[in-house]
Amino acid sequence: MCEYTFENGEKCRIKAISGSKYCSLHIPFEEGELLYGEKIKEIKERAFKRKLERGVRYFEGIQLYEAKISNLTSKKPLVFKNSKIKTLIVESSHLKGITLYKCEIERVIILSSTIGTLWVKGSTFFGFNLLDVKFGNSIYIRESIVRYIMMNSVQHVEGMKPHEEEYGEKEAVYGRIELSELKKVRRIGINSRYPLLKDVLEEHGINFSGISRKHVKAKIFIIKNVEFDPSPRFKRQVRVFIRNLDSILQLENLEISGHVEIRGGRLRIPEFIHTTVQNNLVFRNVTFYGDITWNLTVLPNLPAELTVKGFVILEKCRFNNPTMEEFFYRLARISWEKSGDKEKADMYYYLEMLARRKQKMGRYMTYLPKLGIGVKLPSLHFRKVQVKAKHYIHLLEGVFEWFFADLTCKYGTDWKRPILIWIFMVNIIFPSVFYFTKSVTSFGVPLESFWDYEYFSIVTATTLGYGDLHPIGIGRIFASLEALFGMFMWAVFLTVFARKYMR
Repeated sequence: MCEYTFENGEKCRIKAISGSKYCSLHIPFEEGELLYGEKIKEIKERAFKRKLERGVRYFEGIQLYEAKISNLTSKKPLVFKNSKIKTLIVESSHLKGITLYKCEIERVIILSSTIGTLWVKGSTFFGFNLLDVKFGNSIYIRESIVRYIMMNSVQHVEGMKPHEEEYGEKEAVYGRIELSELKKVRRIGINSRYPLLKDVLEEHGINFSGISRKHVKAKIFIIKNVEFDPSPRFKRQVRVFIRNLDSILQLENLEISGHVEIRGGRLRIPEFIHTTVQNNLVFRNVTFYGDITWNLTVLPNLPAELTVKGFVILEKCRFNNPTMEEFFYRLARISWEKSGDKEKADMYYYLEMLARRKQKMGRYMTYLPKLGIGVKLPSLHFRKVQVKAKHYIHLLEGVFEWFFADLTCKYGTDWKRPILIWIFMVNIIFPSVFYFTKSVTSFGVPLESFWDYEYFSIVTATTLGYGDLHPIGIGRIFASLEALFGMFMWAVFLTVFARKYMR
């Protein structure tokens, strides 16, 4: 009989193989290779397949070169404990759960399968890969040593179980992906390309091209208390890459010695708790979702919780509320101002001011009257009329801010725009108005040449007023407007130019 002893004190009841005191599954790699050479791989593989065919789902202390599980349907969880496996592959299977506890596995690949719960603890891996996996409950990878974690097209299946309630508080334990208490991590990739995996799958006869590419969907995705590999050759790489994630995102107690890039997908109420990014934090084509509670509780504390030593970069991002939009653009602006790059800082400052104006305008847009036929205005008390008047005043403030601050110079960040506007208005619009209205005279005789009207427009805009030409009739109104316009635009240009190059 095999002399392997389980943790509960019982011994393995399988017959030991010839020349050893262990069975084919428990015999160590070195001893098996000395006795049988390369043939030990086939012996172990056949023994493992026989166990699966007999309905065994619990494996403790086994040592396998390759554990490949294909097209398996089981109402019992598949458990590996205190085991050493070179490659573990679960393909096209429907399992209640997979548990890996205190195992040493070089490479785990779970693909095109449906599982209830994936629970990993106290194990050591080189690569952990989930591809095209549907899960009903949760995925936990905890207290382990992992070099690479890759998740592609992992989706939570709705309708399994409701939320769990403890002590009156509800917590989403279903639809949860949690990576916590991990060590020596080199990269966490969500929907990232992994060229070497294709070669590995082809070696085991698996077609990689048939795997679907979908968003990673979960109710909450948590990365916390993860220690990244401190080797200098990884510090300039992207350590956390998240692509097309549709979930609540929470990063907690992390010091990431590298870059973090989040691309595409929908992030709901993201949280960064005691998180430090040594290099850059990049968001590309991301849609952010937040609610009023999150804006009031989490958002104000985010600057103290999130530290980015490099740059915060936002490209083509969308926000469902301007409060969140203003905050993230402010973070980006501050990071670029610290580096001295005023051009980038001005770009994010402009986006920040746009978000602030959206916030102001959105608050009072509901008070605009709805256009329609036969609309009767209700009778209002004096106090209600006063409140309505204040709302319209604030709305007008937003309109004036757009016209005088945004349209003219993009909140002081574009010095070219006031010059172009001045040239267009003074050399084309105002001369054309004076020309068609014939509202400029010289000693009582209207002018005929367009260039004379343009000369008058330039003199008026610069407020020189030589007196050789003067407006009449409606031209006086346009001349007054042009004089005010000219003074205002030159003041804007000088202010913007000084801000741009003299600070």
